[in-house]
Amino acid sequence: MSKKQQYTIRLDRDAEDNILPVGFFDTIVHRFLPVLSLSYLVSVIGIALNKGAFIYYMFQDSTAYTMGLFLVFWVSGPAIIWVLLNGSPMFRHVADLWYKILAGLMVVTIALSFLLFPEADVYGLKVYFILSVPIFILIYFFFVKDMLPRVASYPLNALGFCALLYGAFVNLIF
Repeated sequence: MSKKQQYTIRLDRDAEDNILPVGFFDTIVHRFLPVLSLSYLVSVIGIALNKGAFIYYMFQDSTAYTMGLFLVFWVSGPAIIWVLLNGSPMFRHVADLWYKILAGLMVVTIALSFLLFPEADVYGLKVYFILSVPIFILIYFFFVKDMLPRVASYPLNALGFCALLYGAFVNLIF
């Protein structure tokens, strides 16, 4: 008979209390933001290509930038839960499992909404929610399993931030 795996958690009583997990900002800057930036850039480019007039929707219309934010907010939910669980000494061993469960539930939600409400296609956004399934897989390997090189994190952060600022600028001007 196999025994259930036992985990021993030892807490240091003299350590200072932290509201955020240890290594939180390192995880955010080197893992979370680069993957979200890449997701945002790809979704903005994909939405602009799907609309037809790529130059217009990429550089003069804020629709692609706004809809890209919806996709980024959708895929960031399981990743935020993973960051909080992984930073806790009591729940670190279940963080990967919870990411898989939440991402799976979100994929099932997408599939059910696609089947049950086929007419609810707001600006073609449903197609991009379907494309969020590969983004969940990308996040799993680059974010959860930490396969993204640290050298690539800063350019991806800068590109995503520039796209976000440009989208805000386009939204204000046009």
